[in-house]
Amino acid sequence: MQAVLLACGAHVIYLIGFSIFKATGGELPPLTARRPFQAAGRLVTSLPWLVGLVTVLSGTVVAAFAVDTAPVAVLLPTYMCGLVLVLIVGVSGFGERVSGREGRVLALLLGTLALLALPASQGYGAIASRGASAPPSPAAWSFTLAVLVSILLPLWLFCMRDRKVEGRHTRRTTGVAYGIGAGVLLGTAEVMGIGVIPYIPDDLTGLLATPYPYLFVLAGALGLGLLHIGLQERRLIIVVAVMNVVGKLHLVASATLLYGEPWPDDPVWLGLLAGGMLLALYAVLLLPRHEGRRAAAPPVQAGPRGAGVTAPGRSSVASGRSR
Repeated sequence: MQAVLLACGAHVIYLIGFSIFKATGGELPPLTARRPFQAAGRLVTSLPWLVGLVTVLSGTVVAAFAVDTAPVAVLLPTYMCGLVLVLIVGVSGFGERVSGREGRVLALLLGTLALLALPASQGYGAIASRGASAPPSPAAWSFTLAVLVSILLPLWLFCMRDRKVEGRHTRRTTGVAYGIGAGVLLGTAEVMGIGVIPYIPDDLTGLLATPYPYLFVLAGALGLGLLHIGLQERRLIIVVAVMNVVGKLHLVASATLLYGEPWPDDPVWLGLLAGGMLLALYAVLLLPRHEGRRAAAPPVQAGPRGAGVTAPGRSSVASGRSR
């Protein structure tokens, strides 16, 4: 129960940080993943963004305590509270809208997370504290595979294919791809963080001799930067929902590959867990990739002397481009 409460608390802290990122997006010039150093320079010189960064890092610490004596699969069903909060904040705080298809997919996702609560709570026994365990020693091939797939694939996807397509009939993307890329990177950061836990606080020298802290910083920085780029013009509901689901699924899969993360021994619970994870991934793939004909946010209203006033939920960057 303590792990569940800590995981729910981590989701709340994460959402506060992501909301700060979203609110900060309209105050910064357009960012692109094809210019990572320029994007990084603009982000680290923004005080509100740094406040959001500290908030997200605080959530990471809470999440680490949550999985210290619990399997990482326990994080999957706890995202139910996070998804509900994302919907509330996106609709009431940023004026975002959800299409009928998106609503049905998100309802399916909530149901899937509820299903995962059964094997996550009943299929596992007590596990030893990760902090008191011996440092992990994954095979070289599995570690290399996890790093290459987890970091190089999102970088290729957004550094080589992040192109702005203009045209009269161009349809804006919903942000699913940004959520997937950021989720893979942040999931990688989390799994590297699990590798860090056994070294703290007694063997910091040994920790610095491992790749875990460096990959944690690299994947986390890339993931948060990509998340901010996605939130700058896309809806928080879609980007954060996809990012969290993909990130947690990637965390469970990578922790299994690298550290031999336990799965339920009972075939019923094992089948429910595996099937629920596949269904959650399928739900993400069902989300539409492009916005419908109607804008996802309230339309821009005309102000005095023809000045455009941006309605809530639509960043000033996006409205500036539409003119």
